[in-house]
Amino acid sequence: MEGWISLHRKILENPILNRSRKYSPFEAWIWLLLKANHKDNKFMLGSELVKVEKGSMITSQKKLCKQFRWGSTKLRNFLKVLQKDKMLLLKTNTQSTQITICNYRTYQDSQTANKTQTNHKQIANNTRTKTNNNDNNVNNDDNDNKITYIITDEKYINKYGRKLLQAFIDYWTEKKPNGRKEKWDMEKTFDIDLRLQKWAKNDFDGLYKEHKEQLIKKEQDDYLKNAEKNAYRPDEQKEMRNKLTKGMFKKI
Repeated sequence: MEGWISLHRKILENPILNRSRKYSPFEAWIWLLLKANHKDNKFMLGSELVKVEKGSMITSQKKLCKQFRWGSTKLRNFLKVLQKDKMLLLKTNTQSTQITICNYRTYQDSQTANKTQTNHKQIANNTRTKTNNNDNNVNNDDNDNKITYIITDEKYINKYGRKLLQAFIDYWTEKKPNGRKEKWDMEKTFDIDLRLQKWAKNDFDGLYKEHKEQLIKKEQDDYLKNAEKNAYRPDEQKEMRNKLTKGMFKKI
């Protein structure tokens, strides 16, 4: 069976589904998916400001046991199985438990990709400069597309990486208190290329550096695979190793 459906977090408030009972493993997994952060966030944990990325949550095993109506042994075994199957990553300490859903961004971004693909060309032309709009009935979905299309554009993906693009989108599409306009829409001009260049230059989260390192590693791996494939002579292999050692692969 293929495909997916949207499931709103408000389902957790449904009195029929929220009645006191022991959770099944399936229900516990869905609960974790619904409770994971839908965007990067920060909160105070004691006296420390903690950053929680999109797809992650900070909780405790005691709270999870209470929510699922499970014993501590059953909970630990459940989390251990999910981590072994690469469904989530688990970090624990004396104060809290951090759970990160694997591939959360990939699955959630697919909805954005489907929404923006058909309007890609029109959006690209409209984002160079922001024009005045005298229509008071603002279409928020259309405004979202003027930013989010970059997550599906191979040009931007190759240059900046998906993680940086998603962080950029999450920041600039945050709505103002009145709920009508997003951050990017409050700017006098908004050039996607220039804004992304500045974002990458600042690289506060280190996502651009991480992307560049991945590109360099891929280039090195491809080079070595090609060398093995062509079965170079020992003297040629030595020459290749020297090139790698001397920094043949330039930083991007």
